[in-house]
This record gives sequence, C-alpha cells and structure tokens, in this order.
Amino acid sequence: MSIEANKAVVTRYWIDLWNKKDEKVIDEITLPDVKLHFPPGQAHQPPSFQVWLKTALIAFPNVHFTIHDLVAEGDKVVCRWSYTATNTGVFLGNPATNRDVTDQGINMFRIQDGKIAEMWMSGDSLGLLHQLGVIK
Repeated sequence: MSIEANKAVVTRYWIDLWNKKDEKVIDEITLPDVKLHFPPGQAHQPPSFQVWLKTALIAFPNVHFTIHDLVAEGDKVVCRWSYTATNTGVFLGNPATNRDVTDQGINMFRIQDGKIAEMWMSGDSLGLLHQLGVIK
C-alpha cells in the first residue's frame, strides 16, 4: 500500500467511523484482531476494539473528531487529533453528566493489507475525568 492509501484508511477511521458513526466500515478498515495499545494510566482499558467503540459511543454519542495532522512513513500513520463531545450516557460506571468535553491527542496506526492492524493511543484521560467531574 502507498503512504497516501494508508493515510486514507486512517482518515476513514476518524471521519466515517467516529464522526459519521458508520460501524459498517469496521470490517473494511480494521483487521479482525486489531491490537489496541493504551497508556498504562488510561482510564478505560477495553478488551477489544468493538467494546471500546461501543463504550465511547454510548457515553459520548455526539463525539466529533478533527484531524489536525497526518504523517506517514512505511506502514505507520501518525495522527494528531482533537474532539468535542457531550457525556449523555454511562461512562466507566458513572452516570451521564451532560457536560461538554474536549480532548486532544496523538494516535499511531500500523497498516497491514490496507487495514488497521495496530493502534497506539495517547490522549488526556485525567483531563477528561476532571471535565466530567469524576475527579476533582
């Protein structure tokens, strides 16, 4: 796959899956056994991509991502992103707060056979929990 094709897969991940909530694209853009790598201190450590997506969309159904940068080399694509959302559903066992939240971070993706094989995610979990009022 070309670098541009790899970047297109990552763009579909943010735009089609997260912003348009088109869950049909999961099979088109991720391998069935896609590996997730979260920082050790991340508030949520889901067992699978599908569980992570479902948990996030229940808690923040209006989440909207903005892609700020996409940088690619070989089979890796790095994306600097931000999002806005409103917490209208249960998150980590806490009831909805109806608070607006924002976050920003960087993900690195490894593309294999035109699909996402691995993702390394880095966002501000502590800041998110503070915005929600879960921690002071």
